[in-house]
Amino acid sequence: MRGRVRSLGARWVFPVEGPPLPDALVLIADGRIAEIRGGARRSADIDLGNSAVLPGFVNAHTHLELSPIPGEPWSEENEIAWLARVIAQRRGSSVEGLRAAVARNLASAISAGTTLVADTTTAGLSWNLVAEAPIRALVFCEMIGLRRQRGIETVHEAFAWLSTIRPEMQVVACARPGLSPHAPYSTAGWIYDRAATAGVPLSTHLAEMPEELQLLRCHNGPMRQFLEDLGAWDDAWEPLSPRPADYVRKGDLRRSDWIIAHGTYLEPDDFWQLRPASAPNGQRVAVAFCPRTHARFGHARHPYREILASGGIVCLGTDSLASAPSLGILDEVRALHRSDPSLSGPLLLTMATLFGAWALRAESVTGSLKPGKSADLAIVGLPDRHADDPHALILDSDFPVIATMFEGQFVAGLGAGR
Repeated sequence: MRGRVRSLGARWVFPVEGPPLPDALVLIADGRIAEIRGGARRSADIDLGNSAVLPGFVNAHTHLELSPIPGEPWSEENEIAWLARVIAQRRGSSVEGLRAAVARNLASAISAGTTLVADTTTAGLSWNLVAEAPIRALVFCEMIGLRRQRGIETVHEAFAWLSTIRPEMQVVACARPGLSPHAPYSTAGWIYDRAATAGVPLSTHLAEMPEELQLLRCHNGPMRQFLEDLGAWDDAWEPLSPRPADYVRKGDLRRSDWIIAHGTYLEPDDFWQLRPASAPNGQRVAVAFCPRTHARFGHARHPYREILASGGIVCLGTDSLASAPSLGILDEVRALHRSDPSLSGPLLLTMATLFGAWALRAESVTGSLKPGKSADLAIVGLPDRHADDPHALILDSDFPVIATMFEGQFVAGLGAGR
């Protein structure tokens, strides 16, 4: 029997797959959107006032186990020097400390309106906490190692973790497992090939920095020195290819879904191959762009415009608190809007919601506001002013997310649990 229908009213509702609706109602039944009505706010069961209702945000790339680095200056920094500090932090943390960070950061992400997250974690460490939380998730177990023995260890750990996750657990938890070969500069090509045999979604850091390109093409440079200093370099290592994009498109690697984290230095010839229409066997490939992390390391201009113009999918991520000041996708949207005001409001919101849902194969359930989809919502306060384009009320303000709803229940703000 259909449950009681209740309604949320707000100044604006942004369905994403349609124009913004003023003074609108979102009707919810059994955790799903039953109907959206424009011009009917006064009859709402819950009047959200001067606010906007949006689909819950999708964080397509993050590391929940990482914490802010003590003494972090939040000014532009060389990324290799930053990596050294992150590794030192990671090695100095206990498993209990990392799990505590996951719990804190997960709660923060949910409070920031996130209802779908792609987390990259060590040996599946975040799975239990994420699977128990009111959020949809894809948890990528990281795989790393240029040296043969380290690679064997990380592959064993990853597949052992996968074997513990039964299909019924994924249904109950709204979470799915995946694997993440870390990056071409840190992970042998055979590990990428092994990950592709698992039949799960994959993610990797790809074309992330110029030092990566130098290592793949010339076997030298600052990245090699960094790996030698860590004791992680292997003189016998040969890259799978000198082109980073080949790490997701050669041979059997083309059979898997991929989230490409960053993708700053992808080549123009690669862009068209990221289009859904060019992928074999229904493979999905998307680039997860992290605007504030990108700015932090002073990289070259990101090719998100060219990828989008080629028909590729670009979604948004926060990376981690070690490289960005928050885990809020709305913060990333506003940062990107400030750096590139020519991007339209509808496109920015789509990148923050529906494109990420598509990349994670959740677009039939979430990512936009449509009857039949889950009532996964982010509610954002609005300034008390008029705007010809209502997207400007969100993009040109600093009003925060005031509530998050997951499957029709408030899970953060506005009396969570209602």
